[in-house]
Amino acid sequence: MKDISNNVTRYYFGDLILDVQRGILTRSSEVISLPKLSYDLLLALVAASPTLLTQQELMLKVWPNIVIGDETLKQRVKLLRKSLTDNASSPTYIEAVRGRGYRLIPEVTLEHIISRPSAVMVDLTANDRFPNLSSQQFSGLWLLASKVSFIILFCFITIFTVIFYSSGEVTEKFDDLKVAVAGKLLAIIDDKKEPLSKQKIALEYYQKGVAYYKRYRAIDNSIAIDFFNKSINTLDDFSLAYAGLSQAYSQEVFQFDGKADSKTKAISNAYQAIAYDSQSAESYKALGTAYYVTGWLSKSIDPYLNSLKLSPSDNDTAANLGFIYSEQGKLVKALAWNEKVLSRDNKHVVGMVHAGQTLQRLGYVHLAEKWYKKAIELQPDYLLATYYLGLLYSSLERYVLAEQTFSQALALYQNHALLQEGLALTYYYSGDINKAADIFQNIEVSESNQLFSSLKVMKSLLSPEVELAEIDPLISMIESELKAGSDKPAHSYYLAILYAYKKDEKRVIRYLIQSVEQGWMSVSEIINHPLLTEFQESQAFKQIIAKIKVSRERANKRINNKINYWQNIH
Repeated sequence: MKDISNNVTRYYFGDLILDVQRGILTRSSEVISLPKLSYDLLLALVAASPTLLTQQELMLKVWPNIVIGDETLKQRVKLLRKSLTDNASSPTYIEAVRGRGYRLIPEVTLEHIISRPSAVMVDLTANDRFPNLSSQQFSGLWLLASKVSFIILFCFITIFTVIFYSSGEVTEKFDDLKVAVAGKLLAIIDDKKEPLSKQKIALEYYQKGVAYYKRYRAIDNSIAIDFFNKSINTLDDFSLAYAGLSQAYSQEVFQFDGKADSKTKAISNAYQAIAYDSQSAESYKALGTAYYVTGWLSKSIDPYLNSLKLSPSDNDTAANLGFIYSEQGKLVKALAWNEKVLSRDNKHVVGMVHAGQTLQRLGYVHLAEKWYKKAIELQPDYLLATYYLGLLYSSLERYVLAEQTFSQALALYQNHALLQEGLALTYYYSGDINKAADIFQNIEVSESNQLFSSLKVMKSLLSPEVELAEIDPLISMIESELKAGSDKPAHSYYLAILYAYKKDEKRVIRYLIQSVEQGWMSVSEIINHPLLTEFQESQAFKQIIAKIKVSRERANKRINNKINYWQNIH
């Protein structure tokens, strides 16, 4: 590994010592022989400890110039565990967090020196069980012969490995050999002088882009876009960079009210990523996300399913899929995906919140409350869990408890738009319109505070100087989303609210029906909304509520035998 500080000499963890200077691992003065890939994997985990590294991060660190699949990483972890005499079912050294990645279990202690002389570094390529030919000189016919030999050897090994995979007898030797030959092919079959240097530069740009993207701030997202573009300009067929660029544009739309063409760019770059690598789970995941932020829920499902076919253990994608099914009102499917996520990782807080939302839509409000609280207990700063817990109390007309929930969170996270919106909605539904209006008007938009769709609507409706004509631009904005293909039920619901403000009963009923057809399942947000009370005696309004209740009852019958799972908080 090249990213370890020159000041680190040894890592001590458990009963093991990893000597970076000499490139060896010892236990009680006995050397544990590691192949290069196993050494690199261990070093990555030790250097990152106690941080959990995702599968993608480990692949980039251990195989920086080769595209590999999840199975290769799993086999390498298995081989490393074997070398360490680690038990996967009861690990001492390496913890696997299903669907997320790996982390080192023991506490790590560092030993430092002033500098590390490069002369004493051991060339670990000797442990790769394949000769390091990159330093040998080839010319003329010998160069041609070497290329042909490598191609023949690679084909032979690939066929041989496939045979062993099918028989279930994959060995460490063949796994190492396959990866090593693939790496040499990248370096040798191209006549250009610096193919790997281009790949390395592109990869470094990509990794920097990912790092900035994960900071979730507007300025950092813009920097991420710049790095992804630099990666593509360096290597124009780098699929992962296109996928990263797509995700950054999706985040620009979802988090930061993106530019007019951000949605188009998110979708376009995802398709470009798939064009360059049709077996990339990240590419399909990017396309699913791009469709979702554009409002096309139904279109986002197939890409997510394709991503999960390629990377079945990706819990984040599975959680997203459950969330989308829940938004569509397909609550049985949603709950099945929620269960799949949490059965693989019972500390997946996003999965817990999504499960809570689905259970709440099914009418199991007390179970939803438990799962929201569990998510908050595990990750107190996951404010979306607090937001939904507060709104749950508000929907049950437990307004004092809802106010306490939001106020306590705001004492720690002052001026957070999401929490302020939740508190304002609590006041609004409880009838304290003036307090609600004050909060809505004082909510500031910053890099960490986006204007949520509901917030935009309520901020406008409760403005002290709002005119009916000023509501029309909001209506046009949401209607344009629907005309562009959005099937998000929330868009239709907000239109009904806006037309309720204009007292246009015909359109109120029309868009409420549309929201229910698209999957809207919240009875309380229809019955309790102050602007909708005057329409509740109409026969059409009552039929809308009845339709939601019938859909909920049907779903409950189908999941009745599964409800015990959700009653037990893991």
